[in-house]
Amino acid sequence: MDENKLIIEGMEPCPHVDFDFSNNRYSISGTCYPENTLAFFDPIYSRFEQHVDALSGSQVVFELKLSYFNSGASRVFSQFFDMLERCASAGNTVIINWFCEDGDDNMIELAHVFEEDFQEVNFQVVIEKAD
Repeated sequence: MDENKLIIEGMEPCPHVDFDFSNNRYSISGTCYPENTLAFFDPIYSRFEQHVDALSGSQVVFELKLSYFNSGASRVFSQFFDMLERCASAGNTVIINWFCEDGDDNMIELAHVFEEDFQEVNFQVVIEKAD
């Protein structure tokens, strides 16, 4: 088991999680509506928070590529983004890439709503062409 990585294979209703702590690259993708959102995300968030709190002068990249998420997941993502905002305020370069499929107006709108709440991070809504 690699202590520098946290990988949870995605299987509906839980997302795929790929956190690479040694390279400060974090990705959550797929669908996200676990029955107990907090139970799913608490251990992930705790480990993430512990790592990010210790960073200084680092670059952090956090990516979301979701086809659907529920309101519980929305609250958890807000917590991740708050942590990343604090990380950026502490002198780190933080990039959040939120990938949305072209034509998914609801997801694009939600991404922009989140984007407006954060000033310290480089928050990018990336529109991808549908396959």
